[in-house]
Amino acid sequence: MVIESTVRIVRLVQLGGRFRITLSNREESLVVEAILVAKHRLKEGIVLTAPQSAILEREAAEGACDREVARLLALRPHSIGELRAKLHRKKYEGEHVATIIKRYKQRGLLDDAHVASTLVRLTLERKPAGRSYLVALLRRKLIDRDLAEQTVEMALGDRDESELAYEALSRRRRVLFSAKQLDVETIRRRAYTYLSRRGIGYSAAKAAFERLLKETEKHG
Repeated sequence: MVIESTVRIVRLVQLGGRFRITLSNREESLVVEAILVAKHRLKEGIVLTAPQSAILEREAAEGACDREVARLLALRPHSIGELRAKLHRKKYEGEHVATIIKRYKQRGLLDDAHVASTLVRLTLERKPAGRSYLVALLRRKLIDRDLAEQTVEMALGDRDESELAYEALSRRRRVLFSAKQLDVETIRRRAYTYLSRRGIGYSAAKAAFERLLKETEKHG
């Protein structure tokens, strides 16, 4: 196999703020930001040395990775682990992924502690849950276990689990007690199952259900 010592720019086409570059040594075109074209003074027909071509390809690859990170973060916040996993699945090379993630961290645009605390807060506002559920939720987002546990502990503090259970069931009161043909034990079992899925233990679930049942019977 003959390795070209020089590479010619066969074609240079502007695509908005980017350029598509066709090189003589590769079938697939490169897409680079306009700033790189200006930086390297690229024009159709000029010849690059092999090292210059390698630098251009590396910068193009990093640029593509950067654009994908920006796209993903525009959709929703991501943890660093979650973002890294998605980039690897899309076949971005490890060195480029590491470079771009480091760049975003330095800009303050990637912060696992912020992602974790926001996710826990929103989850608790929507549907109260226990510690094990919240930690598992953060771990599914590929957040470090120590950080996950610390975040959940800070969010819940000394909140009583039975209060969390009661709050969770109160939001489902209508669903639980709307079916008049169901007996109390069936409703109880459904309530316990729901709370179990939310990471709340039996004792807290029992106390919360009995409290809710009394209130429901009292007020009809």
